[in-house]
Amino acid sequence: MRFPHWRGSTLVALGGVLLLVAAPPAHHSAAATRLQVQAVQDTWQPRWAPQASLDGLGAFEGVEDDRANSHPAGQPHIFVEGDNYRFNMHMVDRDISPDRQRQEVKGMRTGGTDLILLKGRSWRFTQSMFIPGSLQATTTFTHIMQMKMPGTDSLPIFTVSLQRVDGAPMIELHDFNDNLIVGRTGLTPLQDRWIDMELEMTIGDAPNGRLRWVIRDGSSTVIDVTRTGLDTWLDDRNRPKWGIYRSLGDTSGSLHDCYLLLRNMRAYEWSGTSAPPSATTYEAENATIFHGAVESNWPGFTGTGFVNTANEVGSYVQWTVNAANAGPATLTFRYANGTTTSRPMDITVNGSLAADDLSFIPTPAWNDWDTRTVVTNLRAGTNTVRATATTANGGPNLDNVQVQMSAPTRYEAEDAVCQGTVDTDHTGFSGTGFCNTTNTVGASVTWTVNATAAGSATLTFRYANGTTANRPMTLTVNGAAAGTLAFAPTGSWDTWATATTTVTLNAGSNTIRLAATTSVGGPNLDYLGVVTL
Repeated sequence: MRFPHWRGSTLVALGGVLLLVAAPPAHHSAAATRLQVQAVQDTWQPRWAPQASLDGLGAFEGVEDDRANSHPAGQPHIFVEGDNYRFNMHMVDRDISPDRQRQEVKGMRTGGTDLILLKGRSWRFTQSMFIPGSLQATTTFTHIMQMKMPGTDSLPIFTVSLQRVDGAPMIELHDFNDNLIVGRTGLTPLQDRWIDMELEMTIGDAPNGRLRWVIRDGSSTVIDVTRTGLDTWLDDRNRPKWGIYRSLGDTSGSLHDCYLLLRNMRAYEWSGTSAPPSATTYEAENATIFHGAVESNWPGFTGTGFVNTANEVGSYVQWTVNAANAGPATLTFRYANGTTTSRPMDITVNGSLAADDLSFIPTPAWNDWDTRTVVTNLRAGTNTVRATATTANGGPNLDNVQVQMSAPTRYEAEDAVCQGTVDTDHTGFSGTGFCNTTNTVGASVTWTVNATAAGSATLTFRYANGTTANRPMTLTVNGAAAGTLAFAPTGSWDTWATATTTVTLNAGSNTIRLAATTSVGGPNLDYLGVVTL
C-alpha cells in the first residue's frame, strides 16, 4: 500500500507490512493553512512508504550511481525492478576513491519533501531484502545500510554490514560512534531468500541514544537486540543510506559481481501527531540576490536554476518565508560546492544570527548536491532568511531552502482543569467549548502536555478578550515560573487571537498552568497548541 501524499491528519492503513508497536526508548503553498493536530498518545506514526513501481527513485533524496562514471556500460546500476529496488555491483565499478565501490541511495522523500531526522527524535525503519550468495561478507567492509550526517567525508553513525569474523560470514549492526557491535548473526542461512529487517533509533548524544535491531526469516526471529546509552548523533541531521558500499581490500576472495534487492521500505516516527511536518521549498532563483547570478549550467538542481554567489564577502541570497504558526523550524539548504574548501555562510533569520559561519563543505562535483540544516524559530507570518558569504570565495551554489514546521499539537481548554466554567455562548471556538475562568486572582487553567524528548517548545494559547483591558496570566511549567502573558483585548468575545511563548519541556508528562493576576480573571481560553523539536 502506498501513502506518499498526506491530507491533514488522516491515518493510513499499512496493509500487510509488519508493524510491531513497542515502547521506544508536498510541497505546501507559502500561504499554508494553519494546521492543528489533536493530542493523541505517542505511537509509531507512518512517515515514508515508497512503492518502487510507482515512486521510482524519486522516493530518495539522492542517488549515488557510479559517481566516478567508471562503468558506463553497466549504468544504471540502481533501478526499479517490479516492486523492488535493485542495486547492481560489478567488479570493474569504482567510486571516486578507487579503492572502493559504491552504489547507494540516500535520504527519504515523500510528496516532494525531504524527511529530516533530528536529535531527540525516535525512528523505526523496516524493509524486506534479498541478499544473494554472490554478495558476500568481506574482511574489510561491505555495508548495505548506513546512517550518516550529510557530508562527503563524514563517518557513519552506524552501519548494517556483511563482515567476516574469524573467517565466518556474518551480518552485523556496527555502532561507529561508540565503537561497538550492537549485534551480529550468521549470514549464510539468510542468503538467497527474502528476509525482513527492522531498525529502531533514538537520536541523541550519549547516554540518550538507543538502537534496536531485528532480523526475521519468515515467522522466525533470528536476532532481536537493543542497546541503550549510546551516541547516535554527530551534527546537522541524520540521514539513512541503502545499497552496496564496499572496500576492494578484501583478502578472502569474497568479491564478485553481485546485487541487492530491497522492497517494502518503510519509516515511522515515534510521535503523537499523525501528520508529518508541513514543508515548503523556496527556490534560490526566486529569492533576493545580492551579488550573484541565476545559472543552470550544472544539472540536478530543482526549479529553473540555482544561484551562483559572487566570490566576495557579503554576497547573499535572501528568501521571504511564510509561517502559518510561530515556532521551531528546520531550514535545509540544498547546495553544491565543487571546490576543495568549505564555503561558509552566516544564516540570519529576521536579522538575528541563527548559524555563524555555517560550513558548506565540498561536494564531489558541482553537479553533486547536498544539504546543510539549521534549527531556528520563525514567527507567524512573514520571515526573512538570509545566507551571506563570509569569505572572499563567496558561498556555494545555492539551489533552494526547504522549511519544515511541525503542526502544533492541540490541547483543548475544555479538556484541561478549568477553574471556571466550560462555555459555548460565543462563536468561533474549536472543540466542544472554551474555558471561562472565574473572575478572581489566581483563577487558572492547567493542561497536561506530553513531550517525546526534553527540549524547547513553542506554546500558543488561543483566546478571546472582549473587554478593553489586558487580562494577564502568569505561566508556570512543571511548577517553575515561565513569564506572564498579557492577553490583550481582541475586540469582542467572538474574536479569537493567539499569544505565543517559548519554554523548555521535560521528556514525558509536563504541567502547563496559566493563572490570572487580577480580580477580573483571565480571558476565555480555547486551546493550547504545542510545537516541540
